[in-house]
Amino acid sequence: MERHKPHFAAYRDKDSNFNPALIEVFLSINQKHKIVSLLNSNINLALEFGFEGVHCNGSQMQQIKVAREKKLPFVFFSAHSLQEIQEADKQGANGITISPIFQTPNKGTPLGIEFLNSLEPANFKAEIFALGGIISQQQIQELTTTKIQNFASIRYFL
Repeated sequence: MERHKPHFAAYRDKDSNFNPALIEVFLSINQKHKIVSLLNSNINLALEFGFEGVHCNGSQMQQIKVAREKKLPFVFFSAHSLQEIQEADKQGANGITISPIFQTPNKGTPLGIEFLNSLEPANFKAEIFALGGIISQQQIQELTTTKIQNFASIRYFL
């Protein structure tokens, strides 16, 4: 966190049951650095542990409204097409990741910078975040040429 200052961090653990001790450490670090904590894919655990939001995966479009009804302040959605962005925005997501932008292992054909250039952020209530294959400063520079000024990454921040 000394090198990069993220605004959001998502706790994502697809391989095991949630470990309360790890969750507490994650939340503590984020709170100390004033980073909004999101939990990936689980609204009930997000509420139970005091996360500020949830990041719904691509198969959880219907969960956007549920999370909003449960008063989670931040509801993100993982989109992979313009249609999914539009629907997630309509459902009430306030953050939408669109991916993959660049080549990413096992994620299919990248959408590319051209796709981002085709988006008009003013047409959406939600903030749009580029995601996927963002690993270098050169790619960050390419992103700055688009109207989408937010990005999310795992490998860039490691």
